[in-house]
Amino acid sequence: MRQAVGSGANLSFALSDDGRKLLARFSPGGMGLSTDKAGLRRLLDEEGWGRYSIYEPFLDEVARKCQSGLPFEQVIGEARDGSFEVKLDNSKMAAYLTLVPPEGGKAVEKAEVFRRLEEMGIVAGLNLEAIDRALALGEASLVPIAAGRQPEHGVDGWLESLIPIVRERRPRIDENGIAHYRDMGEIVVVRAGESVMRRNPPTPGVAGETVLGQPIPAKPGKEVAFASKLSGVEFDPADPNVLRAAITGQPVRVKNGINIEPTYTVPKVDITTGNIAFEGTVKVLGDVQAGMEIQATGDIYIDGTVEAASLDAGGDIVVKGGVIGRMDARDRDSAEARSHVCCDGSFSARFVQNARVEAGDGIYVEEMVMQSDLSAVNQIIVGKQGAAKGHIIGGSAQATLLIQAHVLGSPSHTRTQVSAGISPREHDLLKRLAREREAWENRLADVEKLLAFARENPGRIAADVLARADYTRRDAQTRIELLREEQEQVSLQIELAKDAKVAVIKTVFGGIEVEFGGKFHWTTDKREGGVFRLDEGELIFDALPRQLSVARGGAH
Repeated sequence: MRQAVGSGANLSFALSDDGRKLLARFSPGGMGLSTDKAGLRRLLDEEGWGRYSIYEPFLDEVARKCQSGLPFEQVIGEARDGSFEVKLDNSKMAAYLTLVPPEGGKAVEKAEVFRRLEEMGIVAGLNLEAIDRALALGEASLVPIAAGRQPEHGVDGWLESLIPIVRERRPRIDENGIAHYRDMGEIVVVRAGESVMRRNPPTPGVAGETVLGQPIPAKPGKEVAFASKLSGVEFDPADPNVLRAAITGQPVRVKNGINIEPTYTVPKVDITTGNIAFEGTVKVLGDVQAGMEIQATGDIYIDGTVEAASLDAGGDIVVKGGVIGRMDARDRDSAEARSHVCCDGSFSARFVQNARVEAGDGIYVEEMVMQSDLSAVNQIIVGKQGAAKGHIIGGSAQATLLIQAHVLGSPSHTRTQVSAGISPREHDLLKRLAREREAWENRLADVEKLLAFARENPGRIAADVLARADYTRRDAQTRIELLREEQEQVSLQIELAKDAKVAVIKTVFGGIEVEFGGKFHWTTDKREGGVFRLDEGELIFDALPRQLSVARGGAH
């Protein structure tokens, strides 16, 4: 028995022969020893036995026996080895180590931890440094010592434009319902044979792994296909993933592809040139005279002024001057005296007078609109930020999301009609898109059945039939995706239209008729600018919010 005599002279502490039990031994010297539990604890600490696991209730018993003066030997504790636990989480993506320090016994050894890890099958993502740190400290609580690797799912294939500046033929509506104004600038032209777009294949992804070494499959990215009907482009013979220009013209980005629209440039349009009908973009360096017509499947750019003419574009129309009808008192009210403008994209001009303008996106006029009828799917904005002008006087203006001007009406109470909110055609369009998508989904399902049968029965279906079926499958998938995107766009527009408004920055005059979905408001006198909107089904007029931007679509 190894001994260490305590300061009580006749009280000593020792380990049992096997070194596992801690004993208190009292040899009386004629009288008892006066001590208590706290005194015994101090004595154990002074003699270096405090690191052992002490049985606290036994200390009270030892104190009583010491006071009696009778000899005794009492077990008061033991040597406990350190212990540990490795916990594996339910996802098998992490393992944690808990270490309990020794109390007079042996510390946990590194080899023990690794044996346990091996028994549990934890072989991947081990953090050796974390294990060493925990063992060095001698204790730990749920320290991460192994981590699995999440799979890196593949990236979907994507279409990459190879041209620095490309027009995009679709309205862009932000979360506030504003389709941002785009400065068309000069026409970008590419030459025949120039690469314009690359199709990047999807990536397969990288598989993950649990701490048990079990693989976690990665989801491969989805294929992307060029739209089936693109114009002015062709596949590069050296690389089927690259589109190149088949003609010289203006590149225009469309869904799942790019079109090259030929550009026709004339100095002016009058009786010497005749009317123009062109499949592509038309640029007029001067004016368009009265009675003339321009039709273009792409954009129309006019550097001068349009007078009592007709413009029809599949894209945008930009008039750097203005659009005006004949102002002779004799015929200014006739249909022939007005300018007629229609485009699927946006329309912009410096001023509009005695004209009818219809736009599939937005209408943007810098200075003034007089006695004209404007209709835009998204918004109408008249006036630039900080400018003194920006009037809508007479005529009508209708837009789904926003009509904004500096001044509405005139001091003479000129009758002016404005209408905002959704039109029934958007709901009809949504129904039509749903029917088209359902038809393509049914067609895709039939083709998938045929391809599945061919896989299960090799040789039963002719190769040319399979090739056509595979092409149909890819074409159907592309069309379904395009229809889905268009459905989402129309649904978003319908939702945004609930917050439609007519905003007037400076002044509202009398003679204004405001209409929102069958709700009407007529102004009879002059008032400060504000916002007309629907509130719980009622058409109200509020003070103008401070943060309202007068910029074209909120952007400059």
